[in-house]
Amino acid sequence: MNKHQQLDLILKYMSENLDSIPRRPDSIIRRAKLNIDNTESYRMFIKMLSDGYVYEHINDNKKTLTFGISYNGIIFLADGGYSSYYSKNKLKNLALKISNITDIIIKPIGVFTAILISAWYIVKLLEFFGIIKSCVN
Repeated sequence: MNKHQQLDLILKYMSENLDSIPRRPDSIIRRAKLNIDNTESYRMFIKMLSDGYVYEHINDNKKTLTFGISYNGIIFLADGGYSSYYSKNKLKNLALKISNITDIIIKPIGVFTAILISAWYIVKLLEFFGIIKSCVN
């Protein structure tokens, strides 16, 4: 299972258990039945926090921190989540590379061909008006 799928499973767990989301990321990971170490779980939550799909709520009275899935996270998950987003992004980057290769290879060939055809027509026009006499007998 790749990282994107793991992030999607965390969001899915949180969206399905809105009333009973544990306080710590490692507990959320454990309840989502993922085998991820504590350090990685915190990194994943930092990523989801920075992306805006998870929020943290600090209770000043109890000095506790709780996590929840934001509405953007629910919509993002419904649209396919991280797996879909990065798959689409990967295809977009591939299309851009192909476009760049086309710009480098195909366009110069087209310009060169256009120059050759233009030169051929100019020679034919000059022959037609008698400026150049045909060398072919």
